[in-house]
Amino acid sequence: MRAVSELKSILGVFFKNWNKTRLDCFSKILTALLIVKTVNLSEIAVAFEGRAKKESRYQRIKNFLKISRLISTR
Repeated sequence: MRAVSELKSILGVFFKNWNKTRLDCFSKILTALLIVKTVNLSEIAVAFEGRAKKESRYQRIKNFLKISRLISTR
């Protein structure tokens, strides 16, 4: 959990317009991605921190990727 908190504070500098929930989700996705070393969302959901069911974590990741823009389109 400490790694996620530290990553969230670092990412907050770059994504200033994101709210805390979005930063938290992105930090958890990145941390899980480094653990599983694959882009398979099912495997990322297993390593995703949280007490929610795997299916809920999977859906949260899908929704995040569907909604979020990582790069500004200016």
